[in-house]
Amino acid sequence: MNDFDRRLLECLQQGVPLVREPLAEVAAALNCAEQAVLDRVAAFRAREGLIREISGIFDAAALGYDQALAALRLAREALDPAGTIVAGHPGVSHCYGRAGDYNLWFTLAVSPESRLGLRRTIERLADLCGAEAHLVLPATRRYKLDTRTALASEDLSPETVWPVGPERPRPASPAELTDERIRAIRALQEDLPARRDPFAPLAEKAAMDPDMLLVLGADFLAAGWMRRYAAVLHHRQAGLPANVMVAWRVEESAADAAGAVCARLPQVSHCYLRPAAGDWPYNFYTMIHGRDREECQAVVREIGNLTGLTDHAELWTEREYRKKRVRLFDASQGEWEGRFAPRT
Repeated sequence: MNDFDRRLLECLQQGVPLVREPLAEVAAALNCAEQAVLDRVAAFRAREGLIREISGIFDAAALGYDQALAALRLAREALDPAGTIVAGHPGVSHCYGRAGDYNLWFTLAVSPESRLGLRRTIERLADLCGAEAHLVLPATRRYKLDTRTALASEDLSPETVWPVGPERPRPASPAELTDERIRAIRALQEDLPARRDPFAPLAEKAAMDPDMLLVLGADFLAAGWMRRYAAVLHHRQAGLPANVMVAWRVEESAADAAGAVCARLPQVSHCYLRPAAGDWPYNFYTMIHGRDREECQAVVREIGNLTGLTDHAELWTEREYRKKRVRLFDASQGEWEGRFAPRT
């Protein structure tokens, strides 16, 4: 990856402007021709597989969704079938087989219109999978959620890592959702085409004027309903194929200090405080990415040295069953419940 590619990908991850010709503005910021940006974005998607999508990154909780991390304890031979079942729920964004007693982990976002709700949905998934036990672990504090990938290279320097400020407060109450706003949210979740005036086809699909779509997008950003409109990369193709979720045991009084430390580490993409549950004593979670297992383990040791935390479980990714953003306000969750919710 050359310097231009790296700067372009960092720019796209930082944020794509909500204007009629956003990639022309990106090109101007990089002092290059718009066609060069269009060509490279197309190549990053098709040939090189670097860009997962360019779209709105919404705060589902601010839009009324209920969310949690969940885990199932399964017999080894049941893991693959269970991974397929869980990955089939449209509210699941990530689903992985991980090392450990609880060996299937997933994140679930449930629509405000769900008949089952969050906990009953997880219970239903556990039943469908034949799980021996399950955990429901909603976030009680978020210290870091950063989907941007610091591009891995031998000359990785502080300039390639974004500064981390305090987490933006979430809106005090769920958004007031009109039909027009819901149509705009759906449109802004679509992958942005690599073309001039790329919002026009998204607006057309939503039966909306393109300028109104952009106005609403700006409103969503200002309100905190959309965290960023930007590119999300595939970690593996970007040079970070190794990852581990580490669950730590921390006294709640020390959690904020530990969260502040972890949020500053570029290899940590997610950091949350969650409740302990049942036979699972861990309550502080860090998601770590690296070039290899050794680099990830070095970050685990660094966190321990910086925070004084010692009791932890390393949940290494063994299988990936789903990694796909949840599409908010579509009909698929209702359809899933129509097929799989128990009859009453």
